Amino acid sequence: MNFGNSPLGVEINEARIALQRDGEELLNIDSVVDSLQAEIEAIHMRMAIQQEKRRAVEARILENRARISPVRFLPTEILQQIFKSCLPNDRYVVPHILSAPLLLCQICRRWRDIALATPELW
Repeated sequence: MNFGNSPLGVEINEARIALQRDGEELLNIDSVVDSLQAEIEAIHMRMAIQQEKRRAVEARILENRARISPVRFLPTEILQQIFKSCLPNDRYVVPHILSAPLLLCQICRRWRDIALATPELW
């Protein structure tokens, strides 16, 4: 069909030009979106690295706080008294991992050694 210079032909030609222009604009938009997506992924990677660094620093902070914790410097005899006061009032202790004395053995090596060396706990 050849509409030439008729009003319908002009309209079809304008529509084709508009489709061409809009197709090119869509390609440009897609390119920008792809570029932004790549930037977002790069930012996510940088964030993950920083979060890992943060976790490492937080772990060091916790470790150093633990190193200067006053409970670390309590004499063994005081800890033994505290451990004994953690026992239930029953004459016989039913061992359970979530209660004294077994729970005390899970805190740290020093507490485990003290608990195991305290016959009144067993």
